[in-house]
Amino acid sequence: MKPIYDVDYPSLVVEYKKKFVYELSDLAETSFAGQPFEVQLLAQTLIFTRWWNSYQHMAPEEPAPEILGIAIDILWDFLEGNCGIEEFSRFQKSFSASALEIMTGDDSELNEDPESEKFYERHFDRWESHSYDVFLSNLAGLMEGAATKDVHSLYWQSVEEVIYGDIDTMIDFFESVYSNPTGGYRPSELDRRDGEIYSTPTFCRVIALLQQDMRTALEGTPLPELRARYQDEYLFSPEESAKISAMR
Repeated sequence: MKPIYDVDYPSLVVEYKKKFVYELSDLAETSFAGQPFEVQLLAQTLIFTRWWNSYQHMAPEEPAPEILGIAIDILWDFLEGNCGIEEFSRFQKSFSASALEIMTGDDSELNEDPESEKFYERHFDRWESHSYDVFLSNLAGLMEGAATKDVHSLYWQSVEEVIYGDIDTMIDFFESVYSNPTGGYRPSELDRRDGEIYSTPTFCRVIALLQQDMRTALEGTPLPELRARYQDEYLFSPEESAKISAMR
């Protein structure tokens, strides 16, 4: 079986396209088995950096939260050795506690940690950027795995969930897909919609860029060079991203 980053996704029949998306985390985990922690963290950091470069131009009515860009920078600093594990873990703890409150209303972790509470008040107290909720939640998940410095904790679930739970909803802004003529949400209708979305040229490009980032992580390019290059790598261009509204 080919590694996930070598699969010819556009040539797959629709049922296998859906299987690819639904099992993306397992496929990635198998494909990166045996790769060191740093390589797997780099692959996911490249992917989230590309996504963030586009996310920050989406939903113009909701200014992009600066803390998300700060978190991406912290990941890069950690990879480059410019942020030690204690500093990274401290940031991650506050970031994750804040994300938990935003996503669920559970503020128990904030109440138990004054530093996290101050962090929340500084960066999240007026969070109204719900177009970024899925990205926030899964970036927190990635950072939790990174803080363990254990390859077995770097689940690829965060990558899968952003694609399956957020990016696939953006395709309507670029492609004509299933119009749901009955107005219902039967399993068969949702399944048909998934199949049509995952077969569009735009979604095929989403997967191609994901695979490109995975391969890039395996090439051994110096981190400073990669970090500079990925300042201008996008999922959707800034102009395309601006078409994506909060109501999706």
